[in-house]
Amino acid sequence: MKKILWTAVAMLTLGSQGVMAATNLKFSHSYTQSDARHEWAAHVAGLINEKTNGEVTVSIHPNQQISKAMAQHQGLQQRRIDMAIYPLPWLSGMAPLTEIGALPGLVTEPKDGLVWRERRIWPMLEQAVASTGVVLAGSGWAMATIGNTGKPILLPSDLAQNKMRGLGKSSESMLMENGATITSLPASEIYQGLQTGVLTGVLTQYASFEGYNLNEVIDHLMVGKGFIGGMHTILLSPGVQKKVGDQHYQAILEAVQESEAWFADKMAADSQRIAQEFGERGVTLHSLSDEQLQAWLDNAKKTAWPWFVKNVPEGADALKAIDEPL
Repeated sequence: MKKILWTAVAMLTLGSQGVMAATNLKFSHSYTQSDARHEWAAHVAGLINEKTNGEVTVSIHPNQQISKAMAQHQGLQQRRIDMAIYPLPWLSGMAPLTEIGALPGLVTEPKDGLVWRERRIWPMLEQAVASTGVVLAGSGWAMATIGNTGKPILLPSDLAQNKMRGLGKSSESMLMENGATITSLPASEIYQGLQTGVLTGVLTQYASFEGYNLNEVIDHLMVGKGFIGGMHTILLSPGVQKKVGDQHYQAILEAVQESEAWFADKMAADSQRIAQEFGERGVTLHSLSDEQLQAWLDNAKKTAWPWFVKNVPEGADALKAIDEPL
């Protein structure tokens, strides 16, 4: 297969002593080129080019081109990859605190997560990610929602007797506490599961609803503000700072941080677009009222949060840290 390189800038720049090759960073992610997360990578690449005057270039490798999705972490550790977009909870096997990146009841829209950099939770996450041998440079939230067959799911009590696939362990605990049966399937098998009745509902991100064409196999979709998001991170290899030098390394960190507000706006717009398109294709959309949304948030605190506190050593402190300024 022909390798496609999405290169942000030309590979040469003029130095004080003549023509000097720019430093290139390999930026990997597991999403398609039409996915908003690919656009995020391209946006970051452009900012890095701008902030380093073209002395650092970024080649983007989408759709698992140079690494399988979860194997990207090892690629970063081994310095075969320089940057990656990586869902935070994928690190939970090595750093349990990172499960917070899919904990229900924390965010209702992508912009809610922007303040985390200013809260005590951020250095806790930096330390947790560092313990796995890579660097946390930035983050962004992709909202998730529930789509299902049969009767609409509008309140936690509606989950009873549904066969569901969750977004992660903490969300699965919430679904089970409300009477749902959990059926664990790979994302690639969600469509068939809903089509055959193995599943009656799924809690996943809007991008997955679109990417797997789930409009063809669901009757209802919960839209608008929600009760759960998935925290995506931009991770760096520990060798990047030495590779580009201190000045350019700071420029990279600034570029990633600057991109977070852009990504929040993009994710909000993307969720609205997907919902509208699903409605046009025959799926019944259900916009939660303020009271319904609050019921989900309250339920998360009674179900998923106790699971998180029990299973994550720093869980209780982390929940407090989200609201505490640095």
